[in-house]
Amino acid sequence: MRERAGNWPLKLPVPVISVGNIAVGGTGKTPITQALACHWISQGGKPGIVSRGYRGGTDGNDEYQMLKKCLPEVPHFQNRCRYKAGTQLLEQHPETDLILIDDGFQHRRLYRDLDVVLLDGMDPLGGGHCLPRGLLREPWQNLARADHLILTRVERCDEKRLDESIGFLQQWFPDIPRWQSRTEVKEFRSLDPTPVPSDPGLAHAFCGIGDPDSFRHTLESQDWQMTGHTAFGDHHRYTRGDVENLNRRARSEGASFLICTAKDAVKIEPVDRATIASQLPILVVEIAPSLDMAPFLADIQDRSFCGEA
Repeated sequence: MRERAGNWPLKLPVPVISVGNIAVGGTGKTPITQALACHWISQGGKPGIVSRGYRGGTDGNDEYQMLKKCLPEVPHFQNRCRYKAGTQLLEQHPETDLILIDDGFQHRRLYRDLDVVLLDGMDPLGGGHCLPRGLLREPWQNLARADHLILTRVERCDEKRLDESIGFLQQWFPDIPRWQSRTEVKEFRSLDPTPVPSDPGLAHAFCGIGDPDSFRHTLESQDWQMTGHTAFGDHHRYTRGDVENLNRRARSEGASFLICTAKDAVKIEPVDRATIASQLPILVVEIAPSLDMAPFLADIQDRSFCGEA
């Protein structure tokens, strides 16, 4: 991000919504981006997505792959310069009438018509300090730039903690609309031809996401019996050795299945698992935010940034 004088944000010819956060770690940006795109499509719109990409390679990063799998009809371009990504997207897909930036709050080079900022309900201010002392990417006071604030994963918060978070936002940002979102499980699906059993028994969970505790909590909320949980680093690229080790660990614990997030699934699929001895079935948890996306897209339309979708 650059703030030098004269380095003004560059504007695209279609409305832009940024979905971002202010702290490192997962807050559910990609599921919110996906939900916004789905709602826009349901209204007859044609959204596109731009993002930076991490460890991208030729096939994009894990969030990119997950979004492409869920929304194959939505163009998604990655570039460190989101303006370039947006320009390329519109050149190749001129029918696009809305662009979503996945993780764009700090990238101010691209003008956005709406800034939606996600805050972890358990720790909305990332410890209150910027890196490395805390988890903030920038001072929390910069939340004043946001047009909407969403407290995510509030199902993990007790009433006292949630009231404190809401009270803080009300005190410091009284004019910014505030929302709450819960993580809801849409379905469990099998990564392999094996059908999802009605009573799967014990499972070993694994993930490589920004907030592994959130995945554990999601499984516990569904009354899954887990023998153990392996947490890899965010954006971890799985190898055959990883899968073999997970199988050995799960079997030693008496597990009948492995279970992971959709973000992990897109990185496990390319791994050759056919020749792994006694490969356990892998189940995938598909989640979605509980929050209705209509108010955010209505805000774009109410501001007259675009015509009817």
